[in-house]
Formats: sequence, C-alpha cells, structure tokens
Amino acid sequence: MNVSVEEITCKSSLTGSGRSYRLNPYVGCEHRCEYCYATYIARWRGKSGPWGSWVQVKTNVMEVLAQELVRKKGIDVFLSTVCDVYQPLEQEYGITRQCLSVFLKAAQEDPGLEVFLLTKSDLVRRDVELLRAFPAGTLRVAFSVTTPRDEVAALFEPASPRPSRRFAAAKVLKEAGLTVGLLINPVLPYVTEHDLPALFEIAEESGLDFASFDTLHYLRGHVGGKMRRVYEQLDQKARMRLEQARNDPASYERDLRQLIEHLAEGQRLTVQTYF
Repeated sequence: MNVSVEEITCKSSLTGSGRSYRLNPYVGCEHRCEYCYATYIARWRGKSGPWGSWVQVKTNVMEVLAQELVRKKGIDVFLSTVCDVYQPLEQEYGITRQCLSVFLKAAQEDPGLEVFLLTKSDLVRRDVELLRAFPAGTLRVAFSVTTPRDEVAALFEPASPRPSRRFAAAKVLKEAGLTVGLLINPVLPYVTEHDLPALFEIAEESGLDFASFDTLHYLRGHVGGKMRRVYEQLDQKARMRLEQARNDPASYERDLRQLIEHLAEGQRLTVQTYF
C-alpha cells in the first residue's frame, strides 16, 4: 500500500495531565494492524483513506518537547497511542530518536522522569546505545505482540515486522541491560489464548522483566467489522470465541484473567492485567 506522508508542525507535544502523559511523534501508522483502536483518529484529522495509507510527521516535535520538559517535572511519558514510534518512516525522519535524545537530557536533570517506549518494530535496535545511556529506572521498553506465530500475525498485522524479529530485538535490548517486557495487547480471543503458554516461555527464556495484558477494545464499534473479516480465515472455534468475547465480555474477561493468573504462577517476570 502506498503511504501518503504529510509533514506538519505542532504547538504542543505532550498530551495528558497530572503525572501521566503521552507523546506521538507521528499520527497514523504504516503497520496497519486490523485490531488497532486508533483508527478513529482519522475523522479528527480529516483523513478519508484507510488506516495505514497516511501518516503525519511532526517535524518540530522534538523542539516543542524540550521546551515542555523544562516546565513539566517528575512525569511519566508513554510512547505512544496513535502511531508506532518505530514504523518504517522513522528510518527516514529519525523523529523518535531525536525525541529520545531530548528525554535523555531531561532524565539526567530530572530523576522523577519516567519513559515507557512501546513498539512492534525491531528498528528499535538501531537506538540501543542511546537507550542504554538513560539513568537506571527511568526507561522501560515493551514489544507489543499478539502471537508468536509469524504466519498468524501476518493476518492481523499485515505490515508489521514479524513477532520473531520482535523477540530477537527484545533479547538484544535485554542483554544490553535495559528493562524490557512484552505488552500482549490485545489478547485476541482464541488466537492469543492458545499462544499464552508459548509467550510466557519466550519471555522467561529471554530473561524479560514484565508481561502486561489487555483485551481487544471496540469489538462492538469500529474494530468489530474488520476483526470478523480476519476471523473468517480461521476455524469455527476461533469465530465462536470472538463472538463470546463480543456478546459476554464480563464472562470472557473473567475466564481470561484466571487463565493468565494460572500461567503466571511461578514465573519470574512481573505480570499485570489492564482489564
């Protein structure tokens, strides 16, 4: 798919309040994950093309960020919510790397600053030396995964680097001394549930620090139709489980939480659910 790239400037970089903030160096994402909740942002940006067909690049976001971090101290910043900060365009623009350099300088002066970096891309390996320079306890890196099976991931995340590449990158970052984990988000009904034991095993074997879980959002809204189309390529049991999650979310989430808690018993890594 051809991607329309628009260079824009921003007046502010961080969104949020109190201690919790978010930073999006880009708006839009080339990875085109079928379950992405952020597709709603298109109508706010006046975009009519399908999700993944356009990306806005905030060319001045690093300068704005530096100014804001002078005023905001002791905050937590999550990268990011409406893009992958290491999507392919990052190779050309390097916006994320420049923002991380700003965070590094700020962290050396503000011990209360914490940065949580989330990605589906092994491009993060490019910045391993920069990430290593952060003071201890100020940076965490998570890799978003739904399945360890590359062929299954291709159905749900057609333009993302395959999970095997993410796991290899996670191991490299962990061996470099970083705090690294998995964000299993979303847990795809039936699909991810089947793969949970393997995901726990990979995390343990790689010495990762944490694994966090969240469910599939907006299944009754703008994500639902796309997910049903993907699930049509799977077997009947998968489709039935998807419908259960949609029609009886309370029961589904209870069963899922119990399964995760059971698998987490005896694990070294920290496990957290967000549902």
